[in-house]
Amino acid sequence: MRLLFIAKEDLKILIKNLKRDCDEFISPKKEHLDDIIFTDTKIDGNELLDYEGNSVISPRAFLLPQTEELFKIESVKTCEFVSIIDKKKRIFFGVRPCDIKAIGLMNKFFFDEFIDLFYRERLNQSIFIVLACGRRCATGSFCHLMDTGPIARDSFDLQLIPISRGYLVETGSKKGRQILKNNIRLFAKGTTNDEKEMKDILRQFRKKAKQIDFRRLAKIIENNEVSESIWLDIGLRCVVCSGCVSLCPTCSCFSVVDRLNGDTGIRLRYCDGCPYAGFTRMAGGNIPEPQHKDHIRRFFEHKLNIDVKRYGVSSCVGCARCIQTCPGNINIHDFIRKITNHKSQIPNKSQIPNSNISNKYV
Repeated sequence: MRLLFIAKEDLKILIKNLKRDCDEFISPKKEHLDDIIFTDTKIDGNELLDYEGNSVISPRAFLLPQTEELFKIESVKTCEFVSIIDKKKRIFFGVRPCDIKAIGLMNKFFFDEFIDLFYRERLNQSIFIVLACGRRCATGSFCHLMDTGPIARDSFDLQLIPISRGYLVETGSKKGRQILKNNIRLFAKGTTNDEKEMKDILRQFRKKAKQIDFRRLAKIIENNEVSESIWLDIGLRCVVCSGCVSLCPTCSCFSVVDRLNGDTGIRLRYCDGCPYAGFTRMAGGNIPEPQHKDHIRRFFEHKLNIDVKRYGVSSCVGCARCIQTCPGNINIHDFIRKITNHKSQIPNKSQIPNSNISNKYV
């Protein structure tokens, strides 16, 4: 079935219509020094319909804030708690495929391992409109090697694929189909030339691309086959700035703390992370892995090994935010290249699970 099409001027009308039915319209916007950030543009209308690169911080920050209030503690003595549930209706517009893939992985963590009521409520009240990539987002990005871009495959409600005369449109959920139904006059059927142009763009991503065999990579790490000198080098470079865990769209680790004032107070959740020395500190004060190289090592093992065993895929989506922010020049893509013989691991199409480039559109 041919994809639908929406012109740029009609997309503006669609956005205006969508803003009527939400509390916050979270979209990309240019800020200081032309940094692209996701923020609420419902009022100011300065959202970007299309943009180069990716945002500094991923939309994850709205689903799992750096700090959030979970409960009001009415009484410590009688254990009276009142949940603080965020029920705002949010529409996320212009999310990149790598970031929507990350949200899909976050959903697994917060629903498969346990049910997080606070995260679930935010997710249920959200609509996600993906903006596919027309070109590589940034120097160092490797989403196409991790099978997370340039086209999203799941976890979205609507997907916009930019072409020269507008956008091809794909629905991914009941919410997305309802948006089309409510705004059907703004859409038309895409032409054969539209789809040909889209496929030509996608082929540029696939050109000379060597997909990363993340299962083999996970096995190398699990079998402890990574040279100790590599971990030592990473440990020396890391200054614990927390940029990697703060910007990574799939980091889901958190801690909780109570702030009390007598018998009442607030229970807070705050994002935590592997590189911190106190992350695994035990009740008696002991730290099982006291060396710093082992703290940052946890970050790599979590993304490239543990989550492969949990979910069947790596939780590194190739967005390169950790590479761009690291003052110690730690590069997760270079790490992957170092420990795998990349030339001998070029998979054929049958080895790439559900590749969205080779199987879905091309």
